[in-house]
Amino acid sequence: MTGWMARFRGAPEALRGATVLLAATLVALVWANLPGDTYDMVWHLPLGFEIGDFSFELDLRHWVNDAAMALFFASVTLEVRRELELGELRDWRRASAALIAAVAGLVVPAILFIAVNGGTDAVGGWGVVISTDTAFVLGMLALVGRSMPPQLRVFLVTLAVADDVGALAVIAFAYTDDFTPAPLILVAVGLAIILAMRRAGVWRGALYLAPSVVVWAGFLMSGVHATLAGVAIALLLPVFSTRPADMRRANDHVRAFQQSPSAHAARAAEQAVARAISVNERAYRALNPSVTWFILPLFALANAGVSVAGPTLSDAFGSRLTWGVVIGLVVGNAVAITLSTLIVRRVSPHSVSPNLRIEHIFGLSLLAGMGFTISLFVAELAFTDPVDLSRAQIGILTGTLTAALLGALAFGVLGVRERRRVPDRDRLLRSARANRDPMLGDAERALVTVVEYGDFTSPFSPTSDEMRREMTTRFGTDVAFTFRHLPTVNSASRTAALANEAARAQGRFWEMRDALLREAPVESERQILRAASAAGVNLRRLQVDRDRGLGAWRVEQDASDAESMSISTAPTFFIGGVRYNGPIDADSINAAVADAVSTAGRSASLLPRPNALTRA
Repeated sequence: MTGWMARFRGAPEALRGATVLLAATLVALVWANLPGDTYDMVWHLPLGFEIGDFSFELDLRHWVNDAAMALFFASVTLEVRRELELGELRDWRRASAALIAAVAGLVVPAILFIAVNGGTDAVGGWGVVISTDTAFVLGMLALVGRSMPPQLRVFLVTLAVADDVGALAVIAFAYTDDFTPAPLILVAVGLAIILAMRRAGVWRGALYLAPSVVVWAGFLMSGVHATLAGVAIALLLPVFSTRPADMRRANDHVRAFQQSPSAHAARAAEQAVARAISVNERAYRALNPSVTWFILPLFALANAGVSVAGPTLSDAFGSRLTWGVVIGLVVGNAVAITLSTLIVRRVSPHSVSPNLRIEHIFGLSLLAGMGFTISLFVAELAFTDPVDLSRAQIGILTGTLTAALLGALAFGVLGVRERRRVPDRDRLLRSARANRDPMLGDAERALVTVVEYGDFTSPFSPTSDEMRREMTTRFGTDVAFTFRHLPTVNSASRTAALANEAARAQGRFWEMRDALLREAPVESERQILRAASAAGVNLRRLQVDRDRGLGAWRVEQDASDAESMSISTAPTFFIGGVRYNGPIDADSINAAVADAVSTAGRSASLLPRPNALTRA
């Protein structure tokens, strides 16, 4: 048991979360099939509060579905918003591919469901097949897609959230019977307050809580599904990359606390560190554990209780409704996502990361047929007849299980090919060579070579200068160092990289590199020219060489290698050919370099000396 628990703790968080979600689903199935009505009795227990003449009450299931699940959708939307602003999806072309696939994943499954159930009363349940269960799919991807490119997860999260937002919109407009527009005024007021706080630079996350509750209450009272509140709020919360000025302020307060520990200094340091991180990031980190370990398992426990007695199963698998759900989820998502992505990629070749091949998308499209969470909820809204509801629920469980098995099989085959194609993404793809890379030190004689992939538009780049200076001073000839480019979709990023290469033609690569880092994050041509002037570069020649693309081949080759190794953040370091995954600060980096030098030194001492070989 101890060994099993250790392996469970060491597994990826998405996989552990999916395991807990699956366990809760199995408990719900067993509980619902026990004699008696305890399952329904428990989840229909009323719970609320009363203040004077005002009272508010929901049953337990609605507290889970309307309140707790709003936090789930907020958590996922926070992640996608961050990716759109700062990550892989800053390039609209790459975001658009996942969004178009999500729209196709809404439309095609619904069409297939309607085609199977046309002419029956069940046709109104088409909304059951338009959702992908984000938690289950991420868990399955963590289990069967470990060797897949990391960009696949970003594509999946974007697709799943867009898909779920679309599903919620369908719920709001197609499955809302009692719509009252007046409470939407509360929604507008709450969102306006959040937007005003964001523009005013309010950084304390707790202050956003009160208007968020107002937004949720407005959605709930209007009859529009209350979980839309989580999406709307998360879209408005502040998100930004950590600014150098905020980092310096935080460092100053931390040093002040180290020099004079006190409650006041500790509080000031804590606030300075918090201000350096966006509300989006802090809210996501606060919500994610609760969503993974409590909210989603609770939802499964409240909604997955389906009768699976023999006669019930026989009736379900003999009905068009059940098969419409299975076909819509499994076939509909596979066809829609794969074909739409293939078409978008043909029209716009750069719309999908080069690391993602159509085989990856097909495997993901199979997993996207796992429509558990929202599908169960829509079924509750769409079907008032208990028999039809049972058929739909069984179809959802069957479709989800089928999609999981097919997806696992597809990724099993893909995993073998992927490991042959890219054996280890944590190892440097292209060795550092003096005839290609600008080198500090002698790579042939050094015990360890450090390769940095950097981007002059990254707010973390300035610290890289400190690391390199300390490294070369501390280790001398034992360490060789080189710098490679990791240009982003930001035009200033590539322009700065080309300027650095143009300065190399004048023998001023490192001077230009250090000057650009001091300017980082570089956002304008003026900063580049100021860096060139500080580096002692001939400005006229630099502009001519940059405009004619001198050194562009190296920038493009560096970027291509980084894509193949799935490097997405700068700076990224390889120490002795192995990716460094620790904290990005000078002390931590150079401690890792020292360990590598020590290990390499011990290995070198074990080799036979040349004179001994001669005597032999």
